Amino acid sequence: MEFESNSSDEGAAPCLGSVAVIGPGLLGGSVALASQHVKSIKTVSLWARRKEALAELSESKVADVISDDLAEVVSGADLVVLATPVGALEGLVEMFLPHLKKGSVITDLCSVKEAAVNAVDKKVSQSARDDINFVGAHPMAGSESGGFANARADLFRDAVCAVTPGKSSSKDSEEIVINFWQSIGCQCVKIDSRAHDQLVARVSHLPHVIASAIVETVFKGSNEAHLLAGPGLRSMTRIAGGSPDMWAEIICQNKDAIGDAMEGHIDLLNDLLKKVRDADYNELHQFLGDAKENRNRLYPPIKDQE
Repeated sequence: MEFESNSSDEGAAPCLGSVAVIGPGLLGGSVALASQHVKSIKTVSLWARRKEALAELSESKVADVISDDLAEVVSGADLVVLATPVGALEGLVEMFLPHLKKGSVITDLCSVKEAAVNAVDKKVSQSARDDINFVGAHPMAGSESGGFANARADLFRDAVCAVTPGKSSSKDSEEIVINFWQSIGCQCVKIDSRAHDQLVARVSHLPHVIASAIVETVFKGSNEAHLLAGPGLRSMTRIAGGSPDMWAEIICQNKDAIGDAMEGHIDLLNDLLKKVRDADYNELHQFLGDAKENRNRLYPPIKDQE
């Protein structure tokens, strides 16, 4: 498995004049806000489907153009950023493809890349628009609090962004997409979409499943256990507060990789259970020491204290 790394260079020119964002939630709204701070981007357009969302967005300065008309939003865009669930990609792309100008590039920010890349590649191929390129992306950023109300311009600062080219990608379009994500604060790595899904199942999707299971375990064991819950449980289960709609779809879209990760975790828990039942101090000490060391490799203590 090979990564191609590109370091962050916030403010770098992404060779874009106009960016269109499809979807005004936490991530889409944050992309729009961040794009406003990139000097080379002159126009930011934002599409929203619901009237309530349009009313909220109209009161903000999130974009230059805010509309529920897809054609209006994407017309003239150099880059279109899809900030919607994977299941909505095919229908949206099919609707706006005819309205894209020649040479437009499409990217996305879905958490499951193989399904996203295949969906958009399929529609681009069927359209016979060989002048349009799609390059998948997944910025590893977010919050348990969704919606535009929680969007912010610095959400992607120092976030890793996986860039996953597909069949409709070109070298030039890959460079444009990488430069764009770097310009709003990301550090980019290029990776195959299937490899991405296998890795993200372990570092993102499995932790969410486990956090949710821990919350359920607290209430299943006792109706009063939560009365003693402290900051440790709060920090460990924070991500369980995410949208059930979004996470149920993510889990279904990446079911094989998540299932494999869960099986591996269950094996580890069974091994750990034996150590606990046996009160094997030495084995438990070794396990906890290894976990502490590996955790510090992931997140050096000095970073936690900042």
